Amino acid sequence: MRTSGAFFILLAAASGLAACSSQESALVKPAEVVQHPPAVLQKRQPQVSPLRRKVVLLLEKKKYRQALEMMNNRTHEGLEREYLLAVNGLLEVGEDAFALGDYAAAGRSFKGVLDAYPGAPALRERVSRDQKQIRSYLETCVNRLMEEGLEEYRRGRLESAIRKWKGLLAISPGHQEAKKALDTATVQLQSLQNMKDR
Repeated sequence: MRTSGAFFILLAAASGLAACSSQESALVKPAEVVQHPPAVLQKRQPQVSPLRRKVVLLLEKKKYRQALEMMNNRTHEGLEREYLLAVNGLLEVGEDAFALGDYAAAGRSFKGVLDAYPGAPALRERVSRDQKQIRSYLETCVNRLMEEGLEEYRRGRLESAIRKWKGLLAISPGHQEAKKALDTATVQLQSLQNMKDR
């Protein structure tokens, strides 16, 4: 009976040692895993280019014109999504300004969209307006600015008329009628100021 009791004690001691040994190895293995993760865990996230990072920040701030200028037609560099967001965003800004009657701001936006309009057919079809529609908006802005300038001129508000025509020439530099009207109003304003200074 003593022999069988001793046998059980030895058996219990051996299992206790085995249990301690497996607990010790279990404690060591997680530390090893943390230090040397498997290859699956070592996959790196794709790097974001500095250009994309800057463009995304500008888009978040709704600075669409600056984002387009920064991309400089680089749609082939994986910036297609950002490019379209900027073009459509600038178009929306133009439409909002147009609805508010701010034709100078609307015209600048529409001109910016036309200058940046994508060449690739796959991208063109994802712009919310086609070039013909945008040109029509731009032409309306030019005509309204010319009319508003003339109206201000007739009322004797030379400074306001000059601002309108300068806004027009910023979006349509070759507009001859606006150039002549601006020159005339500028000369008249200068003459009035000279008379006041006497």
